[in-house]
Amino acid sequence: MLKKIVTTVGLVSVFGASTIMAADVNLSAATFTPYKVASETKNTANKTSGTGVNASKSFFDIEKGTNLDLDVAITTGFVGNVTGADDYFVRVDLTNAAYATIAEAIVITPLRNNNYGNNGKNGTVSLFSGGAVGSSKAVYRFDITGSLTATATLNATFTNLATSGNPKVTMSIFETLTEANNAAGSPITTANKTLVNFSPGLKRTVAAKNQTVEVSSGFKKYLAGSVTSTLGQLGSTVHAVNAGLVDGGDGVTAILTDLYTASTTVATVSGDLSNGVWWMDAGACLSFAAIAKGDKLTLNAAKTSGTTTGTVLDAKKNLCNLADGTTTIPSGAYSLAINYTPGTIATTAGAADVTGLNLGKITRNGTTQQINYLTTFASYNQRVYITNRGSTDATYTFTFQTEDGTTATAGTAATGTSKAASVLALKAADIVTLAGKTRTAATLAIVGAPGNFGISTQQVNLSNGATDTVVYKGGATTGN
Repeated sequence: MLKKIVTTVGLVSVFGASTIMAADVNLSAATFTPYKVASETKNTANKTSGTGVNASKSFFDIEKGTNLDLDVAITTGFVGNVTGADDYFVRVDLTNAAYATIAEAIVITPLRNNNYGNNGKNGTVSLFSGGAVGSSKAVYRFDITGSLTATATLNATFTNLATSGNPKVTMSIFETLTEANNAAGSPITTANKTLVNFSPGLKRTVAAKNQTVEVSSGFKKYLAGSVTSTLGQLGSTVHAVNAGLVDGGDGVTAILTDLYTASTTVATVSGDLSNGVWWMDAGACLSFAAIAKGDKLTLNAAKTSGTTTGTVLDAKKNLCNLADGTTTIPSGAYSLAINYTPGTIATTAGAADVTGLNLGKITRNGTTQQINYLTTFASYNQRVYITNRGSTDATYTFTFQTEDGTTATAGTAATGTSKAASVLALKAADIVTLAGKTRTAATLAIVGAPGNFGISTQQVNLSNGATDTVVYKGGATTGN
């Protein structure tokens, strides 16, 4: 019997008599980059049950298409011209895979010129055993009727392939049926390649955006550069498809609708949504003058979360808030969760649900302290003390809340600067001038971190020298 050795050469691109969708995978090539198939397109309804040793397994079917050619080719590696003196056997092994249809044809190339008879063929490769649906092995009889060399190629056809992971195809040529059945001995030639790598097709980009609310507004407005505004913008979410991904159901380039159905996908924003209106906007939240009803988040009763659809999320990527301007804007973090529904085919795996995507946070840029009693009564001498333990100066502002019939006018000390590492003493009479009554409540706002400041008041009764000191516990407060 003629001896042969393994020799690998380049691919001859042949797909039998069928239309070539893409070059057959050359198992004999030195390298091959597997096709990338979107894992979201695995179809739970389009599957194959294993048979024989695969009896306990179930496989997803993937389909050949424009960008996914499942057909494979191997070069024979024959030395010299091999004639019709001997028959050989070809074994096909599938790893992480099974036949989704009965094992299909293997074609020899190149074909002989028709002038040499034998219908233009150098031989035939016919299924001998195995190759049943759900199985992972097939053996073919390789009958040579003409003359073949090392560059001859065997091309195996796969219209579809059932897989439980990243499928690999191995083709081997043996001299005897015993060797082919047992995959023992030394094959004349053997080669394998992983055809497909499954990976997520969805590319989701979430960009967090933080907002600051301004202490001088009583934390009722956002700080935008050097001005304040009731309009705030937090993070954005954008969906796309990772490059080079194929839909396993039809073998063409995957698109978003293959990965999830936007209209039934639910996006949930979590955080304190109690102030103003929250909505999704395509741009920089500029639709605040006329916010479309469908763009607004649907809030729960506690206003701790709000939902929208994937359709809105894909068209309107930015999370926006229009504060009411009368109540303080709560500080805290905001996050996004998305519950995807499967794509165009309802039985596909669909995109994986996600939670905790960071949309940013709202912080306050200062410190506030409510002073319940401030008086300018002539028999008292009251002072407010601001202790700045920080390393930087901080500006402060007093605002006033009066009783009916009382008017408060800010004095020269109502605004100013608290120097770093020092104590500032302010006379109540310099802070405010009162008409009607001689008492008021006040709010002290300081542009600085709360932990750096201590606030207290001291009142001296001028008639007897008695003092009344109030130390505001914990210094000042903030909602950060």
